[in-house]
Amino acid sequence: MFFIAGIALCVSASAQSELTYKDGVLQNNAVFFDAQVAQQPQPAAKNVLEREERTSINVGVLMGGGGLIGADLEFMVGNRAGIQLGAGLGSMGFGINYHLKPYINSQFVSVQYFHQGFGENHVWSLIGPMYVFRAKKIFQAGIGFGKVVSKGPQYEELFGGKDMPPVQLLYNIGLYFPF
Repeated sequence: MFFIAGIALCVSASAQSELTYKDGVLQNNAVFFDAQVAQQPQPAAKNVLEREERTSINVGVLMGGGGLIGADLEFMVGNRAGIQLGAGLGSMGFGINYHLKPYINSQFVSVQYFHQGFGENHVWSLIGPMYVFRAKKIFQAGIGFGKVVSKGPQYEELFGGKDMPPVQLLYNIGLYFPF
């Protein structure tokens, strides 16, 4: 009912026109109302967390394959899927990530591969799941576990011949910068 009254008001308002003659110039003082503007819904405001960035650089402690200091580059390959490649002091890593929300600055679960040490300094390689918390801006921390898939020459020297548990705790903390 209100819609019909609104259309009638629009038609009557757009039909009203007043012609005046001012300073030797004919002027049309018409009143128009665009009914289409009134009917179109306004787009919803974009959530502050929703971003268009699809890539992120992560820097921190035990990142980049578990190096003392490391960095990862992550890029989204789908709506929620991401690929992560990293390197650190004496380490490298790789991860396949599934974000809980469809943007890069959201928390995610991941399957990670950590390779710690190279050549004669290789200690071990691990693979396993990890959960990574990301704050709205800049801070991130991850925790998970990794199964030892290979042992290097440094393993015996570091652990003195002791057999370490086949599953190790994985964790990291640092900063992320989406772009």
